[in-house]
Amino acid sequence: MAAAGLLYLVAVVGEEPDRIIDASLILLIVAFNAILGFVQNYRAHQGIEALKRLAAPMCTMVRDGHRIAAPAAGLVPGDVVILEEGDHVPADGRLLDAFDLDVDESALTGESVMVGKRSTPLPETVILAERGNMVYMGTVVLRGRGRLVVTETGMDTEVGRIAEAVQSQTARPTQFQRDVSTLGKRITLIITVTIGIVSALLLTVGGFGILETFVAAVALAVAAIPEGLPVVLTLALAFGTRRMLERHALVRSLPVLEILGSSQVICTDKTGTITEGRMSLRVLLWQDRQYDVTGAAASIDGEYLHDGISMDLADNLAVLAGGLCNNAEYHVEHGFIGDPTEVALLAAAHKAGAPLSAYTREDEVTFTSKRKMMSVVASQGDRRYLFTKGAVEVVAQKCSHVLSADGPIPMTAVEREALFQENSRLAGQSLRVLALAYREDPGDVHEALEQDLVFLGLAGIADPPRPEAKAAIEAAATAGIRVVMITGDNKATALAIANDVGLQGECLEGRDVEEMDDEALRMAIQRIGIYARAEPGHKLRILQALQGADRVVAMTGDGVNDAPALKGSDVGIAMGIRGTDVARDAADMVLMDDNFASIVSAVEEGRRIFANIKKFVAYLLTANLSEVLVILVAAIFGYLPVTAVQILWINLVTDSAPAVALGVDPAPRGLMHEPPNRSQVISRPVISFILSVGVIIAIIILGIFALMLELADLPTARTVAFTAFVLLENLPLVAIRFQEGSSLLANRWLIIAILVSFGLQLIVLYTGLGSLFGVVPLGLQEWLVLLGGAALGVVSTIIASKVLTRRVGSI
Repeated sequence: MAAAGLLYLVAVVGEEPDRIIDASLILLIVAFNAILGFVQNYRAHQGIEALKRLAAPMCTMVRDGHRIAAPAAGLVPGDVVILEEGDHVPADGRLLDAFDLDVDESALTGESVMVGKRSTPLPETVILAERGNMVYMGTVVLRGRGRLVVTETGMDTEVGRIAEAVQSQTARPTQFQRDVSTLGKRITLIITVTIGIVSALLLTVGGFGILETFVAAVALAVAAIPEGLPVVLTLALAFGTRRMLERHALVRSLPVLEILGSSQVICTDKTGTITEGRMSLRVLLWQDRQYDVTGAAASIDGEYLHDGISMDLADNLAVLAGGLCNNAEYHVEHGFIGDPTEVALLAAAHKAGAPLSAYTREDEVTFTSKRKMMSVVASQGDRRYLFTKGAVEVVAQKCSHVLSADGPIPMTAVEREALFQENSRLAGQSLRVLALAYREDPGDVHEALEQDLVFLGLAGIADPPRPEAKAAIEAAATAGIRVVMITGDNKATALAIANDVGLQGECLEGRDVEEMDDEALRMAIQRIGIYARAEPGHKLRILQALQGADRVVAMTGDGVNDAPALKGSDVGIAMGIRGTDVARDAADMVLMDDNFASIVSAVEEGRRIFANIKKFVAYLLTANLSEVLVILVAAIFGYLPVTAVQILWINLVTDSAPAVALGVDPAPRGLMHEPPNRSQVISRPVISFILSVGVIIAIIILGIFALMLELADLPTARTVAFTAFVLLENLPLVAIRFQEGSSLLANRWLIIAILVSFGLQLIVLYTGLGSLFGVVPLGLQEWLVLLGGAALGVVSTIIASKVLTRRVGSI
């Protein structure tokens, strides 16, 4: 812009009308470059905003008597919202009911203690911190569940009123963006020094005037500095996140893509991630009898078979316990809604025809990952029961009796041991086993009443491995990535699933992790592939031990207590279906289908994106280096091989479109057969590539320019050099394709970009635009020289690529 302004000034003051044409062309090209950059940047940010909208918070509300998932932004006063452990409260509201409901209100009140909530009325005059029957937008459910009726939304909420007083803050650049910015500053410094040298040479050796020299220097600066690099980087990342979304992975932070591609360990949950997450009751053990349950998962159709004979278990207490100790729901239109395990038990109760509606549910002792059990009080007429379900080893310790055909009898040590053996047998069949128990006339409900229970039976729930899990784990192993499974299930179940999907390594239980100090765990971490009976707190220790061994770790999680591990991992991956709001907020990536195979696909996509970033950085810097070298060397001999307008045109047609097209390059062959790579974008192979290919291009163009000076006049020589830049700056693409062993036709967008660039050049050469750019039409002789230079360039870059690959590796 400065050069164009100066040219306009000279044209008016110095009465040199020819300068107006040059100034207008420079302004036009710079403006077009600016518009192109703006459009690219706008598209990139629009893509990012679209991804953010996909990650918008959801809530569970009641509409027309049914529970549905809906965007929290659509809530209005009067809506009824269901709250579960781990949810963010989506609006201010009055509690209709609450079961062991504890909320973190620190974001609102500043107090970092759990606040117990209840639904009983309170006086209107109580202060905010003491409104126990109200919950507020932005707070987090730590434990329990409840229902609220929305009273305020958006900026009318307590948090909204605070937000009105907070001024917006400018987003801080990420580390990835700071690295790119530092690279740009270093390149700018090098180019500035070079431009100073070129200017001095043009003034002294070439005999150019101050105006011509200034214009050429400014144009060279615009062409040589890769000012579009940050935009192209953002576009490549945004395109990549779109492709990852197609593969069911929503990335919340663009820079995490590079880390994802270099992950060395994936710590994954089992249920719903490696397995289908569609649980179905398959076996019920009741009074020394095994009943096999038929029918599909989440279906009311099926029956109970004993020795192949259909049995009527409608009034069976174990079936009732499973159906009543349950927060899942069944609707004729919408089917089953709720936790997969609870859906399995509720569906099984419906298959038996259990009279669930005859019981009135009164209260609940909520399940937590620490307690590993849940209880409810239900009554039928004047009889009240406490029904309990949970982990076998936990519930068994609470049982003092076992139900026999003659009623409850004391549980002996032999019977307890037989119970654990049956648990191991079922777990060895890849079944998740729950114990069912009950107690009559429990009184007021609290955890202390979960004692002296009567054991009813064992429920074996099948959650088969996903069909694609085994292949995904094999693909991860081929890519040099360890897969570690962390599950709350018992050791037998964990080992059975691990064997089904081909997971390698020893099995360690959560209690063993607790007994180890940090050093012992770090020593054992390399041989352990399965962690059973693990609690969320164990995940953090496992993560820290792996990171202490200098591993890049991707960690999955879905619960509130998983948040520290997700936040502390190199890549936190939350479950989109089963995950809580807290887990999703702490994660870098959300799996939309909760599928382990999607993690491996995301790793592959991350590697592809990072490989493409290195490719277009190498392409851009190689082209810019060749331009600087050609002008620098020619200036030593007193020549300017291309004019300011031509330099800007070269920059326009050769940089933006091909670089963006490289950002959507397909993955090179063998990408997932290489170990994780933690190298930087500007690595030794990339630097070697830029220097080698850049010098080759510069030497060939200088040779062409010198030859044409001998064969023709300066305008023709400049035209040939001008066209040579447009042709030969594609040589880095040949070298890249040779190094990765792929076809030049692998990316149709790249071919289109190259053809468009060459087509635009032909328009300049053979239309009236030629006079504006100071070029002449090229004849057969000039095209033979150009084609000869291009052929020499192809051969030279292939040889250089082969040498570079052998000595320093490919980019």
